[in-house]
Amino acid sequence: MSKRASPDYDAVIVGAGFSGIYLLHKLRNAGFNVLLVDAAAEPGGIWYWNCYPGARVDSQVPIYEYSIPEVWKSWT
Repeated sequence: MSKRASPDYDAVIVGAGFSGIYLLHKLRNAGFNVLLVDAAAEPGGIWYWNCYPGARVDSQVPIYEYSIPEVWKSWT
């Protein structure tokens, strides 16, 4: 049996919803090696499982949206 090299991460984030994706962005920008995992096939958290066509968020509240201009300016 061969040995598998175990990956070396500074952080592992469980959940690819709003918070997990934002934390991934911040940690990678800070130079950390990060792994993001989720039970779903694609990122989105509750937005993966429940679709609201044309909506970025279900509440137009500034603190509930990303404050990263390169994300929200083109995201629909």
